[in-house]
Amino acid sequence: MSRYLCNGRYRFELDDQTSGSALAQRLRVFLAPYFAEVDDDGRTTVDLRVRLHDSAAFNPEWMSLCVTPDIIRETYAPGFTLRVLRGHDPETGLDYAWDAETRVGYRIDRARHTVGFHGDENAFIHLIELVRYYGLLVEQAKGSVIMHASAVVAPDGGIVAIGGAKGAGKTTTMLDLVLSDEYLYFSGDKLLLDSVDGRIRARGWPDYPHVGVGTLRTHPELAKRLDLAAVADDLSIAHTEKRLCKPEAMRAALKASPEGCGWLETVILPNVAARGKLRVDAMGRDAILEQIHSPTLFEWPHRFVTSTWHGLLDAGSLTDSVPPQIVRGLLGVQWQSRVGVARELISA
Repeated sequence: MSRYLCNGRYRFELDDQTSGSALAQRLRVFLAPYFAEVDDDGRTTVDLRVRLHDSAAFNPEWMSLCVTPDIIRETYAPGFTLRVLRGHDPETGLDYAWDAETRVGYRIDRARHTVGFHGDENAFIHLIELVRYYGLLVEQAKGSVIMHASAVVAPDGGIVAIGGAKGAGKTTTMLDLVLSDEYLYFSGDKLLLDSVDGRIRARGWPDYPHVGVGTLRTHPELAKRLDLAAVADDLSIAHTEKRLCKPEAMRAALKASPEGCGWLETVILPNVAARGKLRVDAMGRDAILEQIHSPTLFEWPHRFVTSTWHGLLDAGSLTDSVPPQIVRGLLGVQWQSRVGVARELISA
């Protein structure tokens, strides 16, 4: 059965042909509330078509073509490093990839933007990375920019982005705001921005949250809700280490917005490494432009192997540049420098 899911710009078809796998349902839960099921009108472009099949249906002949080692994604997070053997069938023009460890297979038809995805319950990480990272590339190709940011919903309904480089304190600041009971959790690690009628539309993006151990110690009640209290209490674990938690656990533990889209109102740039009393300053135009064009605030999927490895979209013409209309829109929202932390981290 085919379903069509869309986040306002990126639309994909999910055709479940498995013998009873829960992968399709798990994917839909993971993507909520950022993606909604939509009707297929037969005219709107479908950016990706995913055909789900059982792992056992991956033909041994296809498997035998897969001889070239490749890494789809390499990361410190357990289970998220994805390695495959790749191959090509010159007669059909189709590409194949096979992960022998998880028994996940890909049958890729680049001309039709279609992937036959073969996997069982343990294939979930492969599936979400295919859908997520290709989606980011589609968004970039359509003119969106991807801000490396957490985000919350302010009391007036506007979206507050919390951006910056890794370690700046995005998650810490987001949690301080949400746990104040005045803000709602909106997005954990990425924010998609585009210009609509001169305003900046902000859409959240599904992710697997990585929470710093220091943050867990600062918020012991949250650590309990995430079932990570033992980690927070183990003083042999450094503050700077991070722990993975399930997306549904994070949304259940926090007051989360039921919406996946809103209007950008404020950008906060934290620096939690600076100890002392929290200081919040408004930023001027020159400082804002410097941040917009800095190498740390935005991400460029055409540079991600995880977004491009399958060749479903030619990323050769894409560049690290923020479209002028988005720059203008970003200059029209509030920007704040937030130095220090609302409360000191508990020292080990």
